[in-house]
Amino acid sequence: MRTNNDIERLRTQAERARRCFYPTSRSQQQAAYARTRVGQLVRPYRNMYADSEYWSTLPPPERSRHIIRTMAQQYPGRVFAGLSAAAILSLEYPWGLHADGLIYIAAPRGRSAGAHPQLRHIVMTDTPVRTVVDCLNEGRFGTFILPDPATYDGIGDVVNTMRITTPARTLVDCGLRYPFVQTLPMFDSALRRNLATREELLELCDGLRTDCGPVMRLLRYANPLNENGGESLCYGTIIEEGFAVPELQHVFIDPDDPRARYRADFVWHTSDGRVIVLEYDGTRKYVDPAMTNRRDVRDVVRRERAREDALRRAKVTAIIRTDYDEVIRRTPLRRKLLTAGVPMAVADPRYERRLDMRGREW
Repeated sequence: MRTNNDIERLRTQAERARRCFYPTSRSQQQAAYARTRVGQLVRPYRNMYADSEYWSTLPPPERSRHIIRTMAQQYPGRVFAGLSAAAILSLEYPWGLHADGLIYIAAPRGRSAGAHPQLRHIVMTDTPVRTVVDCLNEGRFGTFILPDPATYDGIGDVVNTMRITTPARTLVDCGLRYPFVQTLPMFDSALRRNLATREELLELCDGLRTDCGPVMRLLRYANPLNENGGESLCYGTIIEEGFAVPELQHVFIDPDDPRARYRADFVWHTSDGRVIVLEYDGTRKYVDPAMTNRRDVRDVVRRERAREDALRRAKVTAIIRTDYDEVIRRTPLRRKLLTAGVPMAVADPRYERRLDMRGREW
């Protein structure tokens, strides 16, 4: 009975701190294993457990964060890197990157033969480190990147402490490991939140003995005006498909009501005078009360139609709508852009991005 009480106590404490729990005695290990066999607990990593129902509610990045927080408690000296550091920083990226369940740490040498199969080393001899803490303050959970040297003053009750690579090093490692369209949301979100600068990233690349071409391409196109990961994914797909780089978040004024202003996600002004707008629609726009101001779907749709009417009065000649599914499949998005006459960058260099890697006009 006492062992079962211990398991419940460990589980409750872990969930409060948003991590897994791990047994500290033989009897606790046996009890956790027994509960795992009957499906009450899951074992996402070696010697880590979580309640099955609780675990099923967590999205992939949060599952990874739970494992990292637990591992940081077990091995305080580890420095998490790559996608694992990106997860702790809550950068935006496709959740499918977590499909392999790998955890990444910085290390001076490659993975040893006896290492856990889910653990991967990113080799670096001079590791730039930041301390990240999770805190509870009046019941609210928050994550903070501490300055160097770290200070804990006034941030609340610290429940987790982790060491990760700096945001700049995290972005470079991910940019070298993952495809352009999957990593662009990370760069956009980091720039939007001022976690890193283009100058930091360029300086870091200059000091590495590796080809940073993929990172240079990401820096060329990264744009913090993309408001979320979905828009960044769409933007990157447009670029990869060879279309002209659109203007982001262009504001249109309704000529019938100059006080009414409408911001469009992606806009092209063509050489023959056409104005093409592409709107990226997320499902939350129609179902999340926080996004709809608790209006019903019919009211949201009516407002969207009124918005389109205003855009047409502002001389927009074509309005395209797309969503995550079309962006991932690519062909539906490409067909819509071609039908609307969106210019191809490869056909007319005037439409290529006119910003250098530092975000300056050239």
